[in-house]
Amino acid sequence: MRLLNAALTVLTVLAGAAIVPGAAETLRRVLASPLVDEGSDPDGCTPAVSGLGGPALWEVRVERLLLDGKSLVEVSRQADPNRFPLCIADRPVAKNAEVELSFVVHDGKIARAAGIVLRFADPQDYYAVTTDALTGRVRLLRVVNGERHEIAGRAAALTVGKAQTLKVKAVDDSFAVFLDGEGLFEARDGAIEPPGRFGLWSRADSVTNFGDLFITILD
Repeated sequence: MRLLNAALTVLTVLAGAAIVPGAAETLRRVLASPLVDEGSDPDGCTPAVSGLGGPALWEVRVERLLLDGKSLVEVSRQADPNRFPLCIADRPVAKNAEVELSFVVHDGKIARAAGIVLRFADPQDYYAVTTDALTGRVRLLRVVNGERHEIAGRAAALTVGKAQTLKVKAVDDSFAVFLDGEGLFEARDGAIEPPGRFGLWSRADSVTNFGDLFITILD
C-alpha cells in the first residue's frame, strides 16, 4: 500500500499538483516545465508589471540548484526601482493559503529581489512577500490602487548564488513569513479580503532564478 501511495504521489507531481496524504491538497504550479527548451516563454503563469516600465519578459532558464533544473528569470532588467515584474498563475484562486517558493539570486545593481504574490486581483492590488539580497531584508507589502505600503519586515540572511526558500502562511488578516524553514515574523492586515491568484514578484534589474510555487489552500 505504501508503494502504491508513493507511486500515485510521484505521478501527481509530474502532472503539476502533489497530494500530501493526510493533509490539505498542495498544488505545485509548474511555471517552468522541464520539458520546454531554455529561452521559452513561461508555461504556467502570465507576465504582468506593477509600477513603471515596459512589459515583463520572463524566460525559462537552466538552474541546477532548483528542482527539475529549470527556472523562470525576468530578463528585461529595466533599471527602474519602481518597476516590479510579476508572473501570475491562472489558478488556484483563494484567500487563505500557505505558499512556498524556492529561488536563486544572481545579480542586480538596484535590487537582487525575489517574492511571492498572493490575493492578486490585478497589478495594482495584491499582497507580496519580498526579499532583497542587497538590503538583506524580507518584507510583507500591501499594494492597493498601485500604492505600496510595508506592513512588516525583518533583516534576514539572504545570499547570492544559493538556493533559498521563502514561505508565507496567510489566514484572514494574519500573515506568517518564513525563510529557509525558520519563522521570521508575523503580522496582521485586513485591507485586501477577497480571494485572488498567486505568482512571482521581482524588482528592477534583479537577476533571480525562480522555481515552482507550492500552494496549500486553507480556505
